[in-house]
Amino acid sequence: MTLRLAGLFADAKLLWDRERTLVLPVAGLFFLLPSLGILLLMVQGAPQLESLSDQAALLAFYQKFVSANVVPLMLAYLAVDYGIFALFNLYLRGHGDTLGQVLAQALRRLFPFLLIEVAVSIAFQLGFSLFIAPGLFLFARTWLAAPAFAARPEAGLIQAFRQGWVRSGGIAWLLFLLVAAIIFVAGIGAMAVSSIVTGLIATAAGGGPLPEFLGYLLLSVIGAGVWTALVILRVAAYRATEPRQGM
Repeated sequence: MTLRLAGLFADAKLLWDRERTLVLPVAGLFFLLPSLGILLLMVQGAPQLESLSDQAALLAFYQKFVSANVVPLMLAYLAVDYGIFALFNLYLRGHGDTLGQVLAQALRRLFPFLLIEVAVSIAFQLGFSLFIAPGLFLFARTWLAAPAFAARPEAGLIQAFRQGWVRSGGIAWLLFLLVAAIIFVAGIGAMAVSSIVTGLIATAAGGGPLPEFLGYLLLSVIGAGVWTALVILRVAAYRATEPRQGM
C-alpha cells in the first residue's frame, strides 16, 4: 500500500473545494469559537505569566488553570470533537446532506466516536510516557480509526480500530510526519503572524485591549484552520488507503 503526499494534498484540496460552504460554518462554530473562548479565559491569569520564568512555574500555572476551569475546557474539547466527527460524516456519509442533517447524524453517534478519541489519546500518552517511539507509533497506527468509524459506524468500534491499523500499515511514519509538520509549522506561524499583526495594530491604535483581542482572534482562526486541514487530510488518507478492487 503506497501513499503519495502530492496525491494526498491534491485530494484534500478537491475535498475542501467540494464542501467548503458547509465546512466553514462547522469550523467556525466548533473550532474557532471554543479556541477563542479558552484563550480569553486564560487572560484572567495572563498578568501572572510575567513572573513565570521557569518550566516548573509554567507547569504550576497550567495545572492551576486546568483545575479551575475543568468544565469549560471539557465543553471546548467536546465541541472540537463534535466538529471533527461532523466533518467526517459530511465527507464520508453526507452525499449532499444539509448542515443540519450532518450535525444531527454526527450527534446520534457521537458517544462511540468520543470513546475512540479517548482510547487513542490514552494509548498515545501511555506510549509517550514510556518512550517517545511507542507513543508516536500508536498515534500513527490509530489515526485512521476515527474516519473508519465515521464511514461505517454499523461495523462497530473494534472493526474501526482494525481498519485504522490495517490501513496505516507501511505508512505510519508518513502519517506521523505529516501531522507533526502541519502542527509545528502552524504553531510557529501562528505565533509569528499573531505577534507581527498585534504589534502593528498596537502601534496604530496606541495600545489598549483591542490589539490583544485581535491577537487571540488571529490565533484562534489559525488554530481552526489547522484543525480543519487535519480533518480533511485524514479523510483524504482514509480514501487513499481504500483497498483496490480487482478487475
